[in-house]
Amino acid sequence: MIEIYLRYPTAVLTGVPADRTPLPVLIAEHDVPAALGIVDRINDQIMTTQRIDVAAPDLTPPAPEWGKSGPTRADVERAVRRMAPRKDARSAVTALNRYVTPDEYVLETAIAVAAPPAGSGTGLLVATTSRVLFISIGTGERYAFELAVAAILGARTVEGARSAPGEVDTRHGGSGIDINDGNRTLHFAGVDRADTERVTCAVNFAIRRQAADGAAGPADPGVNQLYAEWELLVERHSLGMVDDTQFQRYGRGILRSL
Repeated sequence: MIEIYLRYPTAVLTGVPADRTPLPVLIAEHDVPAALGIVDRINDQIMTTQRIDVAAPDLTPPAPEWGKSGPTRADVERAVRRMAPRKDARSAVTALNRYVTPDEYVLETAIAVAAPPAGSGTGLLVATTSRVLFISIGTGERYAFELAVAAILGARTVEGARSAPGEVDTRHGGSGIDINDGNRTLHFAGVDRADTERVTCAVNFAIRRQAADGAAGPADPGVNQLYAEWELLVERHSLGMVDDTQFQRYGRGILRSL
């Protein structure tokens, strides 16, 4: 068996992050010599690679243009024009032009309904190259929520209403967005299906871009980090969040990393 440790820590089959969980590939006994040669060549290429080229558009953040209502960013305006128009979102768009930082690029926006802990009510959901933002709109108390892309494992589009207690049902029977950070899942009910799907794709693109931009692989974890991962794994197993198969598989990966 060959064990391949994936560079990008997406959940693999059982939902366990791939950074400590190898992907097994079963091979026939007579293919072992050839497989060993392939493994050696792959490892040599990984060690000699300095950077990974990622095909991506120019995401250089544009400079803001100042007007009577404050700064206006071209990337913000383009993202807003792609989503379904909504008059009451203008205040959130104005706030977004102030919230966006000089080192991030706004990818997509959508009107969504947040569920706790990301807030409660309708707002502007924004995917940038470094953050997910939710800016409330309406007559209630104004607030903003943010989550760093580096803390997100993945996002997915979900269909229909949510049934879990305390979660907001999707509007008009449309699709929603689930964003998972490895500890909790944030749900945003979508209003327009096309906008929802674009934001989902943008969040996953930002995750892949951040993971691939730089060295060929992450630094080797230290003993303290591995011990912390082991404690968290044991706690989740005791709470029933991880089954026995996942516990053994992920635990084996942690021990082999020591």
